[in-house]
Amino acid sequence: MIPVLIPSLPETDAIVPYLRRIDQSHIYSNYGPLSRAFTETLCRFVSERADGAPVAATITGSGTTAIELALRYRIAGRKGRLCLMPAYTFVATAHAAVNVGLEPFFADVDPETLALTPAIAARALAAAGGDVAAVVVVSPYGAPIDVAAWEAFETAHGIPVVFDAAAATLNLHRVGAQPICVSLHATKALGIGEGGAILTTDTDLVAQTTAMTGFGFSASSRVSEVRGGNYRISEYAAAVGLAVFDGLEARIQQLRDASLAYVAGFERIGVRMQPGFGRDWLTMTITALFEPGTADAVTAGFDADGIQWRRWYGTGCQAHPAFATCRHDGLAGTAAAAASAIGVPFFPAITPAQIDAVCGSVERSLAAR
Repeated sequence: MIPVLIPSLPETDAIVPYLRRIDQSHIYSNYGPLSRAFTETLCRFVSERADGAPVAATITGSGTTAIELALRYRIAGRKGRLCLMPAYTFVATAHAAVNVGLEPFFADVDPETLALTPAIAARALAAAGGDVAAVVVVSPYGAPIDVAAWEAFETAHGIPVVFDAAAATLNLHRVGAQPICVSLHATKALGIGEGGAILTTDTDLVAQTTAMTGFGFSASSRVSEVRGGNYRISEYAAAVGLAVFDGLEARIQQLRDASLAYVAGFERIGVRMQPGFGRDWLTMTITALFEPGTADAVTAGFDADGIQWRRWYGTGCQAHPAFATCRHDGLAGTAAAAASAIGVPFFPAITPAQIDAVCGSVERSLAAR
């Protein structure tokens, strides 16, 4: 059996030096020194990759929480009960909107990029009837986001935009005032076990959402100034995060080598992947795109060959009972996009032989049709 994903975090010996710092400080949570150091390291890492923009961050207990807090900040004082988002996304996106009192309104995605575009969103706004309070734009499987295009969209329509970039921490080429929410889950290329972050150049947004993570207390205050909760990470999670950064460049090289091997293998047999994958950006969940009618043959071949696979977003949020009654724009292309996208085995330690086996299975399945 070739597994579809093996999460990989630093081993014990790499974390121990940071655990000893916890022993010495006797600080275990509440924005301790390791949490602050991890936040600074993450901001520096993203800033260097995002054209040097001075990025600030709020660290949260999960990627879902990051979206919730960013939405709460951006919709404060606004009218509207709907949150426009793509149907083709992991269901956490929809839960985040519901948890701040909004109702998802699902929109279609572009069949090539699997992403919501400003043009699709503009058409969906008309279908929603002027009741949209915010738009959540999803990075499908970690693909880069056209932030500039969405800044123009927000200016044109006057509706705040929040980015669900759960798997895109390595691929943020531009960060502006619009909050970019990432996941730090163990399944992500930059994961710490469990956690999330809001990344932005808006320091007021960071100050307020950080206060929300700690019962609404502002810095050096015991006065609850905004409504919040306990959404922080512990010093132990921060210790894992700092150890992740110690080995991150080697991990990125592993991911790049394996990604390019897949790109070469799939190009040889005529299988599409997301635009730019491997050469321009990296992720931990590789998705291959098949022509209509071939995906079922490929997955049947995987099953016969002992190769795990996933439809990571299923057939869309609208297919889940919890969101089946939500309105949408017709979703003319979502079913086809969902049917074509198959997650194939990928993890840092995947071997060339395993990649060859996956590509060989696909080639046999396609040839047999």
